[in-house]
Amino acid sequence: MKILYVSRRYWPDVIGGGQISAHQIAKGMVKAGHDVRVLTFHDKPRKDEILDGVKITRVPIRKLKLFRRFSNLEWMYREMKLKTLSFLKEFKPDVMHALNSESIPSIGAVSRKTGIPFVATINGPTPFCFIQQGNDSRGNNCFGCKGWRRFSETMLTWGNKGVISKVSAFLFWIYSYPHMRVYEKGARTAKFLLPVSKDIKRRLMKMGYEEEKLRVIHNPIAVNKKVNSNVKKKLGIKPTEKVLLFAGRVTESKGVQNMVLALSKLPRHHIVVAGKGDFIGKIQELAKFIGVSKRVHFVGFVANEKLNQYYSIADVVIMAGTFYESLGRMLLEACSFGVPIIATDSAGNPDIIENGKNGFLLKTQDPAELAQRIKEIKPKTMGKYAQNKIQREFSPKKVSEALYGAYKDESTIILK
Repeated sequence: MKILYVSRRYWPDVIGGGQISAHQIAKGMVKAGHDVRVLTFHDKPRKDEILDGVKITRVPIRKLKLFRRFSNLEWMYREMKLKTLSFLKEFKPDVMHALNSESIPSIGAVSRKTGIPFVATINGPTPFCFIQQGNDSRGNNCFGCKGWRRFSETMLTWGNKGVISKVSAFLFWIYSYPHMRVYEKGARTAKFLLPVSKDIKRRLMKMGYEEEKLRVIHNPIAVNKKVNSNVKKKLGIKPTEKVLLFAGRVTESKGVQNMVLALSKLPRHHIVVAGKGDFIGKIQELAKFIGVSKRVHFVGFVANEKLNQYYSIADVVIMAGTFYESLGRMLLEACSFGVPIIATDSAGNPDIIENGKNGFLLKTQDPAELAQRIKEIKPKTMGKYAQNKIQREFSPKKVSEALYGAYKDESTIILK
């Protein structure tokens, strides 16, 4: 089968979880014997390359000089549409696959013009939530919000820096209606929407999307082996002490502060934070205030290829915040290395965590609950189960079979 994958950004130009998952999807389909091309976009001259057997074409798209914000919105969709139509002259696929939300409007337009069917991975709330958070300020489902609710959330998100920002946020709210219709038109054009978690599927069904058009297909990941690592020694952590790991962008909604608060009840544990973020300063102040700063280690950004050294020393990986995690790459990577995980019982976390088997799902934001769950972790038993779960449900082969089923409409092999 000839498959064209389209992604606004692609690994390794951008090395976030979405881009890593996109490359794993393309690589898996190449290994399965399909004729695969990836089309992605940047601001440099065209570049054709092959990475891990995947043929990738990176083409430039223009930006608006006077309206920079719209260079990443409707103007960008137009540019991506025109570049994709041009690319179809040299590669004619049987199916197109929009690998990220930003690709949906343009590939939907291309599909309507050419008749080539397309599917879209839904790996986040962007196409259906204007504030792009998935949850509103009260923690409630924000997919498909309209009217006063969208207005209030828009003002809270963008209008909190004085009069000018309030006027800008008001105009942004008005603009949200035609903007979200562009996304909806693209999504309605797709043959199938492929949410990466069951929670996203449920939310889309509440918005009126038919279940027959929604197929949950997880992002793929392979089982990994731990490596010899001297990270604990470098950080001054004793061999007998435990490591709680967080790897990712450090924001209040990611919940690292809850890990710090739990540390006061865990005298033999250290926290290692691999990532950057504006919230680090406040976490450091909190750690100092409660007297645990010597056991909280910030190591900054760690390249993905070096994270194996950190997963290899971790006793548990934790995501204890309110952030809407569609299908957390950090949690998947931890499981692939045989590390138990703890995360809030929300969004895509229950797709990864079987409570009490490969980790725990938190019912509250209470640090006391988190501390208790950390004490109940069984590293060897839960770590082994975590790797078995990865092999059963998230392996590249399993995901490739499910994707081929969506492309060919063979529902018998679609992941449920």
